[in-house]
Amino acid sequence: MAGARRTTAARRVVTGALAALDRITAPGRGELARVHRAAGRPVPVGPLLRDLVAVALDAARASDGVCDPTIGAARIRLAARGGPFPVCGFGTGVPPPADGWRAVSLHGDRLAVPPTLLLVLGGTATAYLAQRCATRIAERSAGGVLVAIGSRVATAGPVPPGGWPVPVGGRTIRLRGGGLATASASRPDGDGVLDPHSNQAPDLPGTAVTVIAPDTVRAATLAVTALVRGADGPGWLAGHDCSWWIDPDRADVPLASGGRASRPGW
Repeated sequence: MAGARRTTAARRVVTGALAALDRITAPGRGELARVHRAAGRPVPVGPLLRDLVAVALDAARASDGVCDPTIGAARIRLAARGGPFPVCGFGTGVPPPADGWRAVSLHGDRLAVPPTLLLVLGGTATAYLAQRCATRIAERSAGGVLVAIGSRVATAGPVPPGGWPVPVGGRTIRLRGGGLATASASRPDGDGVLDPHSNQAPDLPGTAVTVIAPDTVRAATLAVTALVRGADGPGWLAGHDCSWWIDPDRADVPLASGGRASRPGW
């Protein structure tokens, strides 16, 4: 019964975090929608949205703008391409600011987003929440925990013998600590990773990049950046403290991997 209670309590933590994220990002009614409606005017925001934006901007800075949270407008254009009507608010008459994420202003609890930009926090938000939930659950239960939110996986506390089994692209990876994230460009609905320079899906020799790093936000940042860098991604990842896998386009092509994948600790 004690184990069942711990599991129920852990699920409650994750469910609460996802509900809080929905209250922030819900189209038209979320806290982020209120910021967008302010059309560039600073708006006071709650602590979770403040933290999520700060994490997203840090990821953009660390990736030299590749992990750009202002890619939302481009995703709408991509999803609406070929439709009978233009996308409201995103006509050709008002070009988006060239600064992208640098045009977003966050000072304390006041957030301002230019009217031609849309913040999309999913790339780092779920990674941040998974890590925060894992840490909170481990502290409360004094045990090891793995939390997966979509393709973002976080661990905290003691690791079981042999590591945590995590399915990735039809394979099972043994996670011995840190966080894991997969970035994919293969979704045609505009929710996949886009190159912020071309506003198109990246041109790469594979469909997804999975990275294991000391924390889940860093893993997500590295995975997205490597995916956008395309053929240069594997070489770029080699200079970072991480393990990585690239899923090929075809099942008959071997899985590429590198980094610390074969060493103890991951």
